Amino acid sequence: MKITSILIILLSLSLSVFSQSIDDFKRIKSEGPIPDFFTKYLDEKIEQDNEELSGDGTISARNARDFTALTNYKLEQLIQSGRVLYGDPLTEYANDILDNLKKYSKDDLDDVQLYTLKSNEVNAFATHQGVIFITVGLWGQIENEAQLAFIIAHELTHVVEKHSQLSYQHTDDRARKGRYGDDMISTYYQYSKDNEEECDKKGFKLALKAGYNAEDLYSTFNVLLYSYLPIDEMKVDYSWIENDGFKVIDKYLIEELNEISAEEDVDDEFHTHPNIYKRRVNIKTQYNANKDKEDTKTYVAGTESDFLEVRELARFEMMNIFIRRGDYIKGLYHNLILTKTHPNNSFVKNTQAMVWYGLSAFTNGDVTEPYTKSYRKVEGEIQALYYTLYKMKNSELATLAAKQIWEASLADTANTFLQTIRVKALREMARFSNNKLANFASEYNEDGAVEEEIEEDKPLSKYDKIAKKKKKGESEDFAYYALINLINNNEFIDAFDEAVEYLDDKEEQEEESEERSEKPQESSMDVKSLIMTTPNFYKKDNRKTAKQNVSKNDLNETKLVSLVEENADKLGIKLSFIDNFKSQEFNTEMYNDFSLLYDYLGERSKYDGLDFYPYGAQDIGVISEKYGSSYVGMIGIYTEVDKRDFNSGAAVLSALTVYLFPLYLKWQLTTDKYTDYGFVVYNLDTHNPAFVSNKFFNANMNIHLQNAHIYNSLNQITK
Repeated sequence: MKITSILIILLSLSLSVFSQSIDDFKRIKSEGPIPDFFTKYLDEKIEQDNEELSGDGTISARNARDFTALTNYKLEQLIQSGRVLYGDPLTEYANDILDNLKKYSKDDLDDVQLYTLKSNEVNAFATHQGVIFITVGLWGQIENEAQLAFIIAHELTHVVEKHSQLSYQHTDDRARKGRYGDDMISTYYQYSKDNEEECDKKGFKLALKAGYNAEDLYSTFNVLLYSYLPIDEMKVDYSWIENDGFKVIDKYLIEELNEISAEEDVDDEFHTHPNIYKRRVNIKTQYNANKDKEDTKTYVAGTESDFLEVRELARFEMMNIFIRRGDYIKGLYHNLILTKTHPNNSFVKNTQAMVWYGLSAFTNGDVTEPYTKSYRKVEGEIQALYYTLYKMKNSELATLAAKQIWEASLADTANTFLQTIRVKALREMARFSNNKLANFASEYNEDGAVEEEIEEDKPLSKYDKIAKKKKKGESEDFAYYALINLINNNEFIDAFDEAVEYLDDKEEQEEESEERSEKPQESSMDVKSLIMTTPNFYKKDNRKTAKQNVSKNDLNETKLVSLVEENADKLGIKLSFIDNFKSQEFNTEMYNDFSLLYDYLGERSKYDGLDFYPYGAQDIGVISEKYGSSYVGMIGIYTEVDKRDFNSGAAVLSALTVYLFPLYLKWQLTTDKYTDYGFVVYNLDTHNPAFVSNKFFNANMNIHLQNAHIYNSLNQITK
């Protein structure tokens, strides 16, 4: 008893080390002062980079101009996506490791910075500016601090050896082709296999000098080898969704799982990194020389309990990322793993309800699913879940989702999110004509025979009765007993009737609005205050250098902010730019606000229908109240200017005819120009688009056209 008490005390002390804990978890937030690097002007970053790279011999002067422009531009876009964390427990722990590694390096690493990236990809990368990113997904997979130290030491070596500049010499053609806007920043740091092997060797050596155990460092390769799998291998047990009469039938159970096929010595010709076998061999000598050394440690920057607590935060945050990306099946399996150790945690309950709802909503909708149910190439225990959901009928999946969410909501009546989401889930279930309550058993005896069923509102016809008996006798209709614990609940029955009525009304409204939808949209809104995200301007001009394109895009985004402000002022609209990094008032609180908003909008944008309730909706009211508006507006302008390729055949043919040659010359010298303009306003109360304006032009959109369309869009939402 004394030992148990001591453990509880120690656990409570460890939980107080970090301000964010799993007990009341919602999402990981940034903390402390906002880094200067986040708010520094883009042209200043580029100029500083040019000065530092000039004359160092790693990159030509011409390449340096494009390289500094492209990488700083993409780095700024990444930071301004709201997916970068600073001052949080994950980042702080990793920075403690970084500080310790710096002590044992002979190089000047004072300017190296480390941040966490909200991505479930198991990845880490460093930019030439000395910025290291560690993903949440990597945090969720590693087993101990030493493994993370090796990864950070590896990335440090990329910075020290200036691999990014060296590798860019071989990839600058993509800039000339104008494709840089389609790449993530990490794609600019695809090093050679020799670079990677050098970083393994030097990183391993640095981590050893910092006091880490060789065996633990070496085990990092196991994490990397199996990083495509979930955080744990847990057998899928369906008892958590079953009851005495409702069982997952055999045809929905996979007979044999695919074996985990990860091979160390795989062909790596087209891989960015050497295979794991080569990487192990590369440092085998160092490992053998140090594996038996004493006085080495697994934990240096923190304790084992500190590490495990931070990793658990990462694993919780992974659920937010699964949901934001609409990756629901992986999210459900991940949630089951968390449920095993945190069965009563509200966040775990809510996110499980959300993935069930998401699966149901996307399955029933007319939009492209953001996830796949294909199970054939999936490996490990998670394949069983993929298989079951793949084989299940859409109506059965909708029923199962409603069942799980409603049972959770009745067990936790104080949970407002569950009370809201259960209404949405029931509407998805009611979309199917065969999902009438009369088609489900309400009671069963010991032999499973139905004693009583919900009465129909009207007498059944002969054909309905025949169909019902046939349905009742089908052994494969496993959903027949699914609602046995709900179907006699008056609250559930009333909610189902309301769902049916809602869908009927919605269908009538859609039929009435078909003719109106073909006409130009007229807004009935009267927006007096509007939350705005910084307009997104992107122009790809193949006639110009990458640096010219980047400078132009940054300048135009600044001009767009001014245009929006001026036109809003004319129309009497109060604006709040939630993500204005260039404002002197921008701080960490605002950064967290816009990060929340961007996550919400990113999730909501995956579903074009009007009935999807995003998981982020439960917290978005805070943003609405703080900034005094229920509307958020987004403007995007995309322009592409293509120089026509020289056509020698057409040139020769036109030259043969004097009259055609001038026409050909005019055509050859003319550029193709396309512009897409989009203005969208979301209602933060209904979580639906309140106003949408999309326009396409076969022309470049100059400042005057931009101004006219912005005014027109803002004017329409004030009517």
